[in-house]
Amino acid sequence: MLTTLLTGLLGCVPKYSELPALAPAGLEAPLPVQTVEVNGVEVAYVDSGGDGPPLVFIHGLSSYMGFWEYQLPELARDYRVLALDLPGFGASARPDAPCTPPWYAEVVSDWMHAVGVPEAVLVGHSMGGQIALTMALDHPERVRGLVLSAPAGVETFSRGAGDWMKDYWHEERALESNEAAVRASMQLVFNNHDEGVERLIEERVRLGMDPAFRGTSVAVSRSIAGMIDHPVAHRLDDITAPTLFIFGSDDRLIPNAIFNGGRTRAVAEAGRDAVPGAELVLLKGAGHTVHHDDPAGFNAAALAFLSKL
Repeated sequence: MLTTLLTGLLGCVPKYSELPALAPAGLEAPLPVQTVEVNGVEVAYVDSGGDGPPLVFIHGLSSYMGFWEYQLPELARDYRVLALDLPGFGASARPDAPCTPPWYAEVVSDWMHAVGVPEAVLVGHSMGGQIALTMALDHPERVRGLVLSAPAGVETFSRGAGDWMKDYWHEERALESNEAAVRASMQLVFNNHDEGVERLIEERVRLGMDPAFRGTSVAVSRSIAGMIDHPVAHRLDDITAPTLFIFGSDDRLIPNAIFNGGRTRAVAEAGRDAVPGAELVLLKGAGHTVHHDDPAGFNAAALAFLSKL
């Protein structure tokens, strides 16, 4: 039934694979893109500037700063907002690097130093949430607070499940995804399929035809292995930064339906209960990209939390 439904839907959508390839520099961004070299790696980022307290946005797996389109302009009214493309993704370079949460945490910390931000509230989605949690543990002096959008790192996996995922997501896997697979995966990640999601689908399909995407496929594989090999769930009680968890009630990725099952609320409450003094907001109907599916609810929750820091 699901296959038939997806096939029918795919017959009605534009064929982006027939369009020209898209280079990483052509990806849309909510603000003008800048670059800076960090430890020999070119990092693309946006920075609203201004005198407001800084917020640093860290995207999730297989995404880039364009996924924050509903947050950056809105929160820039009161804050200095910055977002980067993690190396391996978006318009940043694709180095031969481990792409683990600890490695990315070092990159983000050094990037903050390079752009003159000694301390910030980190806003992280999914993998970006696990990177933000890792930074709060390894570089607490850099982290004024955490706003976590459906973060990875709270849910745990058995060794067998982790090994299976690492084997499945080998370094060529993302290269094998055709337009139908990209659209189907987006249906799992987003519950609110609007024009912004359609643009992201087009960008992903066309980016996949550019030679640079091979580096992204490698980064995806290494990032998944890195999240599994460098868990933070057992260390959450050591976090001292004020923390807000925001989950969507209808997240179809957390918890993992194949290996764990259960309810998103249970994972969300486990994260809240593990981090001392943490808060939790559960947005009804939103999915894994909760900040996109309910931007008004997400932004209101974030602003209410930030006002107390």
